[in-house]
Amino acid sequence: MKKHSIPLLAALLAPWAVAENSVSFQATQYQEADDRIGVKMAEVAIEKDFGTDYTLKLDFGYDAISGATPMWVAKPGHANEWVEGKAHVADEVRNSQSASLVIRDETRNEYTLGIARSVEPDFSSYELSGQAQLWHDELHNRSYTIGLGLMQNTSVATAYTNNAQDEDSKVINFQVGINQVLDASSTLEASLYTGKDSGYLSNHYLKIVRSDLLNQHTLTSELRPDQRSSGGLALRWVKNWNATFTSNAWYRFYSDDWGISGHTAEIKVYADLNEAWRTHLGLRAYTQTAADFYRGYRDTQNTFAATGLGSNDARLGNFNAQTYQLGVQYRASHDWSFNASASLYKQSNGFEATTLTTGLTYSY
Repeated sequence: MKKHSIPLLAALLAPWAVAENSVSFQATQYQEADDRIGVKMAEVAIEKDFGTDYTLKLDFGYDAISGATPMWVAKPGHANEWVEGKAHVADEVRNSQSASLVIRDETRNEYTLGIARSVEPDFSSYELSGQAQLWHDELHNRSYTIGLGLMQNTSVATAYTNNAQDEDSKVINFQVGINQVLDASSTLEASLYTGKDSGYLSNHYLKIVRSDLLNQHTLTSELRPDQRSSGGLALRWVKNWNATFTSNAWYRFYSDDWGISGHTAEIKVYADLNEAWRTHLGLRAYTQTAADFYRGYRDTQNTFAATGLGSNDARLGNFNAQTYQLGVQYRASHDWSFNASASLYKQSNGFEATTLTTGLTYSY
């Protein structure tokens, strides 16, 4: 292999790779079917090089959330009886900011330091992260990565939430990986990751129905364990088939001690139609098992014992899902490019959601 052949990682997407110095704006609308949750998002990202050894990235986000979510509701004409329904959530806005600094040494190893903040009326999150990318040798055909992330979350008590006081949780994530140039047109990436969550891990909106020995029903807050250990692996293969066609294949396995295990497989293909237009298609398939303490709203047994863990949150259930994506990018000039994409997400339990994104980037 030729010396410094690793730049093909950027060349696989050339000439569409965004310049290091850039300002971009992205607007996204996410909408769940059946008049459920809708989110309007706006993000501004700034990337700036300081010489060849430092790159600073800043992101500023704003989200507006509204709609309804699945919830037990009172059964008309019955006391202490509930049926599956929907409850409107309070309209909320979320503000987020993040910054990362990439530092390169003389051998072009990269060290990235990151900080992030996200705040909304009922939840706040603060994160610190660090990652190192180390080259195997001067040929730069193989690199190793190691990363660590620390997150502090607070579930803020409001008139709409289950918790009467603010509750905290912590998340620690650790990952190691290797990236190998296979030949002049393809690379393979593999990584192992593990995580530890602790503290208040329940959904502070959702409730469950409990039954006592006399089969009397009580509506109470859901209850999840206060610890979760997780881990898995991920693989990515990027292949440049010719001057205009590139594929990006990805697989991820996840498992935790709540009983959930999941498999994700994704393929994206990019095609340069001409010097100005590029399009991409994406397909993602996902499947997972249910948490040990999960019961669905429509399950034969959908209530819980008077004490113990319990949740009806469908995100903890057993389901399959597919995501279909189509996107285009138009490079109007050396400085300006525009993008748009649409995706459809479908679960085997009937849940559907669409996402529409459009944006522009100014490179300088």
